[in-house]
Parts: sequence; C-alpha cells; structure tokens
Amino acid sequence: MTRPGTGAPTDAWAFLLPPGWARFPVGERSGDTRTGAVYRPTEPVAGMVVPASIIEVELFGAVGLGPGDVATRVARGPFAVGRSVDLDGRPGARMVRNVHDVHREGGRPARSTREVTYVVSRDEAAGDWLVLTFGTSWDSPGTERLAETLVEFFDAVMATFRWTGPGSGTLNLPERNVPGSA
Repeated sequence: MTRPGTGAPTDAWAFLLPPGWARFPVGERSGDTRTGAVYRPTEPVAGMVVPASIIEVELFGAVGLGPGDVATRVARGPFAVGRSVDLDGRPGARMVRNVHDVHREGGRPARSTREVTYVVSRDEAAGDWLVLTFGTSWDSPGTERLAETLVEFFDAVMATFRWTGPGSGTLNLPERNVPGSA
C-alpha cells in the first residue's frame, strides 16, 4: 500500500515466481497490520499439487522493534532459527519454525509444517515492515524431502526481491515478476 505523498523507494516491491503461481489479494488493513495477499501454486508440477503458499503481511507503526520481534508478533509465536539478511539494501531477518501436529505410534508426527519468514524494514523511523511467510507441509520422509526443496525454492524467490518504488533505482526484473501490494 503506497501512502499518499511519501514516494519512498520502499513503497513498492516485486519478486519472481515461476509460471503456475498466482497472487490473491486478501484482507483489509486492521489496526496496524494488513494482510496483503496469498500466493499459491495454481498448476500441478509433474502431476502433483505443490503443498506451499506465501503470505504477505505489512506491519505499520512498530517503532523500536527488531526483525525477530516483528516476525514473532505477526506469526503469533516464536521461531526456532533466525539470521540477519539484506533484502535489496534494507535490513531484515530470515526466521524458520517447524510445527509438528498429532503424533502417531513411534513418535513420528502425522503432519508437520515448516514456515520460513522474511522480515524486512520498509521505514525504520516509522516502524513499517514487510513480512513474507512461506509455508509447506509434509507427512512422510519422502514429502519431507520435498518440503526441504520447496524451502530452497522460496529462498531463491527471495533472492530476486527488489524494491520498485519511486527512486529505488531497481534493476529491471524479467517479465515474470509478481508485484507486491506495497
């Protein structure tokens, strides 16, 4: 969402997704948080539906919070692993957490989910943040390997992240970019 009159380089952004993915705008701004969109695969790959999604959330007015605090606030829970990242010149963090659902005999979860969240500062002084969370699930050793590969896919997508707002001087992305709601 672009605020009238600001024209900041971080007002808009884009990243690359492969064919077969679509952006579905959702939600309205409520208080200081707005869910901007959900990205989903719309076509099967090698005959299989890809068990993944990306959720875009914007957080406004979170002055004094760091990337880990923002990720925990948006996701409503702690993350197991985190590291600092730079997304097209802005500070951020990459956070990971695994959620294991009901356990079967032998201690193996019936279903597990991995969430990888990238949090990037849009405006430190105003406390504005962009949060992109990738989620995938698995229920067997074979689908767990697929989930690990899908996490690598999301990291590759985030490597294409570029600010596209006024004055950003962004590199041109190929035609297959998916604009963010920012």
